[in-house]
Amino acid sequence: MLTRRKFIIVVGGVTLAGLAGCGGEEEVAVVCEPQPIVPGDECVVCGMFITEYPGPKAQVCTRNGQVLKFCSTSDLFVWLLQPDSVPQLRKAYVHDMGITDWDHPSDDAFIDAEVAVYVTEHPVMGAMGPTLATFGSEEDARAFMAEQGEGHLLGYEEIDVQVINDLARAHIRRTM
Repeated sequence: MLTRRKFIIVVGGVTLAGLAGCGGEEEVAVVCEPQPIVPGDECVVCGMFITEYPGPKAQVCTRNGQVLKFCSTSDLFVWLLQPDSVPQLRKAYVHDMGITDWDHPSDDAFIDAEVAVYVTEHPVMGAMGPTLATFGSEEDARAFMAEQGEGHLLGYEEIDVQVINDLARAHIRRTM
């Protein structure tokens, strides 16, 4: 005879067995390539129209296939440094400013953000004021720093909240 206790154990066991395969999220099979930035595209962090401003832009492909666009590399890292962003990230892209124009970066110049070389503490303004200039090679980054007369090289993993806060403080100092 099936007692209440046995019934609960059986139902609980069946339920647990059914849930065993639901432990992780399925990753959607999507193509993760940079998309063209077109007039009307807005930065997901600040809401500015991306094409109306100079400097390197950025994009993120999320695990669910969504493409997020950013008006600046600084805003990219504002997003990336949020704890809830990391699990969403599939791939990030930035412009290689060694092969494209600062005022109107080309959609053909996107590179993997993790392999880019970043220059901070330079005088050239981006969409949000001081920004991280991005390059596909250290040689191009050093040439940019020599041309500008200043700058500091960083790798992707070196960019943290302190770097972004320093950019914001530099912007405040320049506007005073």
